[in-house]
Amino acid sequence: MPVRDDPALRGGARRPKVLMIGPLPPPVGGMATVVGNLAEGFAGRVDLKLLNNVKTTAADRRLWEGIAAQLRLLGRLAGHCLGWRPDVVHVHTCSWFTFWRNAVDVLLARLLGRRVVLHIHGAQFRGFLEGLSPAARQSARVVFALAQRIVVLGEGWKALLDPWADPHRVVVVPNGVPVPERTAAGVRGGAAEPLRIVCLANYERRKGQADLLRAVARLTGPRPVRLELFGFEAEPGQRQALLDLARELGIAERVQVPGPVTGAAKDACLNAAGCFCLPSYDEGLPMSMLEAMALGLPVVVSEVGSIPEAVSDGEEGLLYVAGDIEALAAHLQRVLDDPDRALAIGRAGRARVQREFSLERSVQRLLQVYGGLTGGGTEADRAPLQ
Repeated sequence: MPVRDDPALRGGARRPKVLMIGPLPPPVGGMATVVGNLAEGFAGRVDLKLLNNVKTTAADRRLWEGIAAQLRLLGRLAGHCLGWRPDVVHVHTCSWFTFWRNAVDVLLARLLGRRVVLHIHGAQFRGFLEGLSPAARQSARVVFALAQRIVVLGEGWKALLDPWADPHRVVVVPNGVPVPERTAAGVRGGAAEPLRIVCLANYERRKGQADLLRAVARLTGPRPVRLELFGFEAEPGQRQALLDLARELGIAERVQVPGPVTGAAKDACLNAAGCFCLPSYDEGLPMSMLEAMALGLPVVVSEVGSIPEAVSDGEEGLLYVAGDIEALAAHLQRVLDDPDRALAIGRAGRARVQREFSLERSVQRLLQVYGGLTGGGTEADRAPLQ
């Protein structure tokens, strides 16, 4: 499908006009965090408009109400493409229904002559692709072919997508987070203070919080431990199930399951923590982990998704095989018993984020993607991605 030539782009005389489609905070989730961060990072660098596609209708909505909401979003997309004429339509997507909903955005933008970047998120994308019927597989290939660039979070995800799309169109742009000037205060807590272990993940079985509870129940030693599980209840009844399990394990007085936390409250929570743990069974490149590392928190995480591309075991964090509760408990015990080593791991993790996973680096790499598509921007923007 041809893209209309825009003479204004040829000389690279102006900033690219980018229409970004995706969820914006306050909804809890990595994709909303990514979109919100990029909106801040692009300030003054691109002419940016945001099309917030977060769900606004009630959970018990009628079918026609959902269809009407989607048609309104498509109308706004068409209006922007025809009136504002963005150089790039940047679509953030993930698995299952969201992918097919965004497929319509991709098709409409291309029909209206716009260049499209499809940005893949979602820990379950491999399972989504592998579970498609033959007809759906072909439809997915068409969607990938319509996008001029497909952005993935790591080399492992690129290897997954390469057979589905032109490998030259699949580019790696890891998630990036702001790196604060100060590190988390909780890391420097005294031996008499509780070790606060924080987990930021939706309440659903695949996130592994039950494993974390069982691991915490095995911890020994004089230093007290407090476990804080923050998240949105993605599976009905899962929050209560975690509370019930904590009581069964005899650690209810040391466990909090307060629900979601966002914004300044989330920042304060991480800043007061002494350790971050994410025991998931699948992930992409979790923003919560990167945010914790940027604060200098030692992280104990399962080696799933692109996590091993951001964390070297024993250096910037402690990795274990998802579901291995004994290994998870052993890592947490190391953090509890050797605070100096935990501090060193936290410092190394923060340095890794500064080098490779900062918001600034992510923004620069996306500017290169835009520059490569439009021919605009600076010479650095058009340089090959490294």
